[in-house]
Amino acid sequence: MSDAAEALRIPSSLQHRYEFKREIGSGASGVVYLGHDVYNQRAVAIKVAHPHIFRDTAANDITRKAWLNEVHLAGSLKHPYIVEVFDAGIDPDTAWLVMEYLPGGTLDPFTQPQRLKSIQEILEIIYKCASALDYACRNGIVHRDVKPANLQYVGPGEVKVGDFGAAYWNKDESTQVMDIGSLAYMAPELFRSWVTPQADVYALGAVLFKLLTARLPFEADNPAGLMYEIINGERPALRSLRPDLPADLENLVDRMLARSLEDRFPNWNEVLKTLTELLPKLRSEAAITVGRPAESKRPAQAETYDRLRRLPIFEDLNDAQLWELLRLSKWYQVPKETVLIKEGAPAKSCYMLLDGDAKVTQQNKLIAWMSPGTLFGELAFAEKNPSQRAATVVANTDVVVGKWPYESLHHASPELQSELLKIFFRLAAERLKQVDEQYLLLYQQRLKDGSAGPA
Repeated sequence: MSDAAEALRIPSSLQHRYEFKREIGSGASGVVYLGHDVYNQRAVAIKVAHPHIFRDTAANDITRKAWLNEVHLAGSLKHPYIVEVFDAGIDPDTAWLVMEYLPGGTLDPFTQPQRLKSIQEILEIIYKCASALDYACRNGIVHRDVKPANLQYVGPGEVKVGDFGAAYWNKDESTQVMDIGSLAYMAPELFRSWVTPQADVYALGAVLFKLLTARLPFEADNPAGLMYEIINGERPALRSLRPDLPADLENLVDRMLARSLEDRFPNWNEVLKTLTELLPKLRSEAAITVGRPAESKRPAQAETYDRLRRLPIFEDLNDAQLWELLRLSKWYQVPKETVLIKEGAPAKSCYMLLDGDAKVTQQNKLIAWMSPGTLFGELAFAEKNPSQRAATVVANTDVVVGKWPYESLHHASPELQSELLKIFFRLAAERLKQVDEQYLLLYQQRLKDGSAGPA
C-alpha cells in the first residue's frame, strides 16, 4: 500500500481499480473521495466507512447495520433521479460504495434565506424526488432519511436522491435498522416504529417547507423537545412565513405534513398528481405577473412527464426509460399556423403533438388531421440515410409539441432504443392497416357503383 493510500485509509481491494484523487467530504460514518474509474474511464465518488464502525461493539451497531443495508441495496435501484451506485463491497474492517460523481453538492445550501430557489424550480425538484421515491416504494423500499443533505443537486430543476443507508426494505429483514433517521424530518409514526411510505411523503414535505421558508416545520432546542413538537406541537402556517406563496401550495404542504395518516397523502401517485396540477397553474400566474402570455414558455418537465406517462403509446416504457426519453426531448408551446415539418425538408427529428390539433398536407392538398397524443416523423429514425419529408404538418390551433432529434435517439440507451423501435414499427403497421382498409372500402364502393375495372 502506498503512503498516500495509507493516509486516505483506502481499502486494499479498491486500489487497483480506482485512482483516488482527493477527499471531498466526511462524516461520522465515513469519508467520500473523488476517484477515477480506471476501467470505465469516468469520475466517481467513493464512500468508505471508518474502520472503527466495523469493530464488534454495541456503540457502532446501528451505523454498521446502516452500511450493510446500503451495500445490500447497491445497484438494485435504477432510476434517473436516484444516485447510481456502480460498485459496493465489504472488507473485514470496512465497507465501501462507488457512485456517480455529482459535483453540484446537495440541496443544503438552498435552504439558506439568501439562496432560496424560485417556487417553480423548487416544485420541479420536489416532483423528481417524489418520482424517485415512488419508484423505490414500488420496489418495496422506504427511504426513511429524506433530507436536503441526502438530495444531490444536479442543475436547475434537477436532483437525485441518495444515501439509502436508513432504508426499510420489505423484501429482506436481515439488515433492517429501526432507530435511525434525521429527527427533524421524521414523521410522527416513526417514533412508534411504524414504517409506511407515507413517512417519506412527510419527510419530503419537510424538505419542501424548508426550501420555501429557510426553516423547519418544527424546531426546538434539543432532541427531546423537537420530538415533542413533532408529535404534539403546532407548526407555523406556510403563508404566515411567506405571504407571497399561493394557497394551493400551502394546501400541498399541509397534506404532506399532516400528522394523521388519514389526512396525509395516501401514496406517491396522489402527490405527483397534485404537483402536476399545480405546476402549470403557477407558471400561468407567473407569466401574468410579469406581463407576458403563458404560452411563450415551455411546459414544465414534471408536467410533461406525467402527460407522457398517461399516453397508451408509451405504456411499455418503464420510469427510467420514460425519464430518459423526456431528457432527450425539447418541448414548445407554439401558436396556430406554425409549420412543424415541411414537405421536402431533410428528416432530422421525430415529434409528438401533446396538445392541440394539426393538419397534414401533401402538395397543398389536405390528407389527414392529427390529434393530441400523435407521434409523427418517426419512421426515418430507422433509415440509414433519412429521406426527405413527404408531407407538411401545420398547427391548426395553438399546440404543445415535443421534438426528438434522431442523433440524440441514436445515442440513447440500448434498452430505450429497442422499445422505441417497437413503438415505431407498431405505428407503421397500424398505419399500413388503415391504408389497406381505406383502399378496400374504396374498391368496394367502386364495385357497388359498377365502376371497378377488370380483376
